[in-house]
This record gives sequence, structure tokens and C-alpha cells, in this order.
Amino acid sequence: MRVDAMQDFVTFYSSGTDSPYPGMGGKEVVFKSWGEIYEPSSKDIELSSLETSSVNVTLVVRNTFPEFVPKVNQTFIIQTGMYQDTEFNIKNVAPKDENTIKIVGSKIWA
Repeated sequence: MRVDAMQDFVTFYSSGTDSPYPGMGGKEVVFKSWGEIYEPSSKDIELSSLETSSVNVTLVVRNTFPEFVPKVNQTFIIQTGMYQDTEFNIKNVAPKDENTIKIVGSKIWA
């Protein structure tokens, strides 16, 4: 993975727990990173059970374990590029190589 390929800025969020009602606690920023975004491969779509009619992306970020480990109950918002200000649910997290993590996301429809 080339560092110059990571040109999109991404913010990861976790659901807040300040409210007794599900989904009403707001969001908490848990991590910010540069990453590379591309369309998911057929393998990514199959592993994550993604709908091909929705907007899906594959995001590659540096592995920062133990500082941050993405989880499937978190979301991320792409801050730059074609998907600017678009929020995605994390559907799958897997190591790409020893220094990077591959995250598959599906767009949250508002």
C-alpha cells in the first residue's frame, strides 16, 4: 500500500450511550485517519452480504492497533472526494496486510 494512495480523510464514530432510547444518544468521534477508497470487489460484497443496489465502498487505512480497532457497530464519514459527507455502516473488517486494515462499508440512507 502506497502512502500517496491514501488521499481521503475519514472520521470514525461510535454510537453514544447518553440516552435511554436506542440511536438517540448521538455520535462520538473515536478516530480520524487518511485512507484509500475504492469500489468493493465481488468477494467483499459476498463476505459482507451487501446489497448491490446500495452504495458500498472499501476503505483501506493504516493498522493502528491497539489505539483503534474498527468494529461493525461503528460508522464512518468520508470527509473528502466523491463521497464527501457520506456516512457508511461498517459491514466487515479484515487485515489487508501487516500494516493496513480493509473496511467494507454500506451507505446509511437518511
